[in-house]
Amino acid sequence: MLFWIVQILGIFTLIFYGLSFQMKTKENLLIMQVVSNIFTTVQYLLTMALTGALQTLLGVIRGIVFYFYKKKNLIPNITVLIIFEIAIIVGAVLTWDSLMCALPLIGMTANLYGQWQNSMKVIRILAVVSAVLWSVYAFYTGVYTAMLTELLKVISSLVGLLRFKNGDKKSFS
Repeated sequence: MLFWIVQILGIFTLIFYGLSFQMKTKENLLIMQVVSNIFTTVQYLLTMALTGALQTLLGVIRGIVFYFYKKKNLIPNITVLIIFEIAIIVGAVLTWDSLMCALPLIGMTANLYGQWQNSMKVIRILAVVSAVLWSVYAFYTGVYTAMLTELLKVISSLVGLLRFKNGDKKSFS
């Protein structure tokens, strides 16, 4: 039964993350990703994939912090980037159980840098890098809907890159 609960949570993750890269504004992208990361954190907790759980929980916190910076039209300074990077590294060290734990570590670092700055293009490009790494980790931990979500992130990020390459095209907001 636990397997199916984890996969059902993954469907919600899939929906929110898939839509996130179709958002035109960083604020809306961050909201969608925070919700998605909450579901993902629970998925990884239920499967005892502690590195994935802790890293996605850090993604929730990062998304909330960066959302408030963006709402105030501020760019997080380098100190914020360094603090989150230290948290990502410490989280990986504390939960390390195999070389597979390096994948979320590198993926979160890519996502962190992407969301730290304001270019939606860079966010989408680094999301592709991150998603490839996370999809391997999700497969390894048996969180198959998370793996599908990561593959959808790749597709959605690439579609977003194409849709918005010339600036202001129709988006969801």
